[in-house]
Amino acid sequence: MATVTKDVEAYKTIKVPLWVYENAKEVELALIKKGAEHIPLEVLEPRSCPICKSKLEPFKTEKKDNEYLRCSRCGYTQQRFSRERLFEGVVLGTAIGMGLVYFLNALFGGAERRS
Repeated sequence: MATVTKDVEAYKTIKVPLWVYENAKEVELALIKKGAEHIPLEVLEPRSCPICKSKLEPFKTEKKDNEYLRCSRCGYTQQRFSRERLFEGVVLGTAIGMGLVYFLNALFGGAERRS
């Protein structure tokens, strides 16, 4: 049985309320101004899946040199964000993606509690 690999770098358009878009733009600006030192390592370069806790395996696409992480158990996929290369291409989608990773970690108990 052949496995079908999705193009993880394909873009999709979604509609969000104006307040969500404006908040996402604020996050993007904060990332650019403040840097990535306050972002937990489990968001930037996690070792385990935030959903099922299985090991994440790295892979690269043919089109670009972005590195991704994929869970072979549940299929969860995310970009690996490097502190060194983070701001070479920070865009709104990256800020949203990082927020979603953090949210999944919090929902499934993987995020560190910071005081």
